Amino acid sequence: MSRVTLTSELTPLLGKEGVGGGWLETNGQVGTPTHCSWTAALPQLFAAIVFCNLASLAQQAPGNPGPVTVDDEGVFEISVGGRPVGSESFKIHSSTIGVEARGEIRLNIQQKGKAVNVRTFPDLVLDSQLHPLTYTWSQQGPQSSRLEVNFRSNPARVRYKTVNGSEDDRTFQLPPDVSVLDDNVIHHFQLIVARFEAMGGGKQTLPVFVPQEALPSVLTIEEMGNGGASGGTADAHLRHLVITTDVTQLALWVDEQQHLQRVVVPAAQLEALRIK
Repeated sequence: MSRVTLTSELTPLLGKEGVGGGWLETNGQVGTPTHCSWTAALPQLFAAIVFCNLASLAQQAPGNPGPVTVDDEGVFEISVGGRPVGSESFKIHSSTIGVEARGEIRLNIQQKGKAVNVRTFPDLVLDSQLHPLTYTWSQQGPQSSRLEVNFRSNPARVRYKTVNGSEDDRTFQLPPDVSVLDDNVIHHFQLIVARFEAMGGGKQTLPVFVPQEALPSVLTIEEMGNGGASGGTADAHLRHLVITTDVTQLALWVDEQQHLQRVVVPAAQLEALRIK
């Protein structure tokens, strides 16, 4: 099941596929840590940047922030090389039992010379410390697929319903403080920022899991001061954060309420700009 990328610039962002070992279990046995993809119709955008060296996962100490409140709602416009290719609407809501983050992503892409419209619906439920509990994702378009993740079990259990209608159940041994950062889901970066702030800011290394790619990974996030989003005075108050993997860098900007305003992958000319 091949995936379609939007631009050739995405190729170097994919990094090492299946580096490390022992993280994947299938039917109770350790599986070969190869890079798997279960949603053939959907192009890789932002989460592809987190594929990096899995060997460092075992060295990460668990982080447990205190109870975190995240409430946000908005819309991002997604573009490649300055050309709009889609949008994402999302809502993140905190309650007494935890946090839920839901969204709808609409992508208008070229696939084999034809225009294709794809809609996806991620829904992530976390506890009050931003540890993931459950995650569901579905795709509607020329090809449909779905996945469900239960992080409450140990190891985490994942069920994939592939584009050809078959089902595949897998288990993953993940760190207890893992964060979810799925393909093409911009508001997941908002949750990364919330966790970063709850843990005191500065510079942090976080374990992440990309459900659509069946791939754990790690990233480093650090603060770079204010401004720089567009060089103008209007965004001088925005805080600049940088996410680094072993293959690329990604820039985030957040406002004074820690709400994500812009995400940029310079190497791939990818941008998500908040418009609401």
